[in-house]
Amino acid sequence: MSNAARPVKQQPWLLRSDLRLALVTGLSAGFGLLSPIPFGYYLPMTTAAVLSGSYGSSMKLGIQRLMGSLMGVLLLLIFSRCLDLPLALGLGLALGTTRLLGGALGLKVGYKVGGNIIVMGWLVHNDVESSWGALRLGWTAVGIVVSLWAARWVWPSRAIPALHRQFADLFDTFSSELSLDADVLRQDNPRRLPIEERRSRRTLMLNQLNGLRQQRQAAQVELGGNPENHPLHQLWSQLDLFASQLVSVHDGFRGLPAPVQSPRAVRELHEQEARVLDNQIAMLSQLSEELRRPSLLDRLELPIRALQNALNTQLGEVHQLRTVLEHATESSEGLVSEQRLRQIVLRASLLGHMAMVTKDAIPGLAGSTPVLEKR
Repeated sequence: MSNAARPVKQQPWLLRSDLRLALVTGLSAGFGLLSPIPFGYYLPMTTAAVLSGSYGSSMKLGIQRLMGSLMGVLLLLIFSRCLDLPLALGLGLALGTTRLLGGALGLKVGYKVGGNIIVMGWLVHNDVESSWGALRLGWTAVGIVVSLWAARWVWPSRAIPALHRQFADLFDTFSSELSLDADVLRQDNPRRLPIEERRSRRTLMLNQLNGLRQQRQAAQVELGGNPENHPLHQLWSQLDLFASQLVSVHDGFRGLPAPVQSPRAVRELHEQEARVLDNQIAMLSQLSEELRRPSLLDRLELPIRALQNALNTQLGEVHQLRTVLEHATESSEGLVSEQRLRQIVLRASLLGHMAMVTKDAIPGLAGSTPVLEKR
């Protein structure tokens, strides 16, 4: 018997961005028609062409339209006023120049606006082309400003908050995994997780990481025409690097055999390691909480001072871990095999490296030292 076909999710026939476009364009049309300044109908024409589903897309379209309009007005004045050419020749050269300049400037849609201005100004508004061109530029600029304002404040895109939630969910997953590791370290007879479960848990984290990277591409559009210099872009890059490093360190940690609880010095070492994990969990939970705050969109940065106290506590626990590790290795010589002793040292080193990765990920607190530095 064949399986029932999976129902296809229907796309909504009306989106919030469509309602926003209709509302803003309608209000712009009313304002333009009621304004005593002539040619006000170019205001709704601009909002209809520029206002899109995201702020970044609206910014790009607005820049292209403004550059194309300015280029069209300048070429119109040059070819119609400054050069004494026949209509057919002058109009053809002006349109060809518009296409060449548009390609040189990287305009994908702006050159079409420039060509429209040349044709309309030369054939329809020939008597008042100078004032008409200036007024059209003015209405275009106002329309772009209105479109950008609407894209930011009227039913804005949720791409950036969704990305922040995905980062928070990923760090919550890390916290859950580290909590499981801490429980194993505290058990009297620790057992290593089955390989199938380890793989499934790792796959879950990798899927979350890949998912937020895809969401980041959508959120990147919201940052405007030069997103690489935006504070949120730098924050996302730092968080992405931090998450990737945590995955790598945790893979090494999970790859070690189950810990042993004898002799007593080794058990005390595992208890200290569990405390380091507890502090790491608290720090990741605090980071997740800050990422979920809506105020992050206004501050454009994480409150480093709020995380510094947790980080200082964690570094103190790591320093204590070094001391306990030295005592455990000295006390366990002859009681624990060399291979097991290397695994004990490696586990503590990975935890110390995790703390240093966290320290490096927090802006203003960069710099790390080896976990097993010699005294």
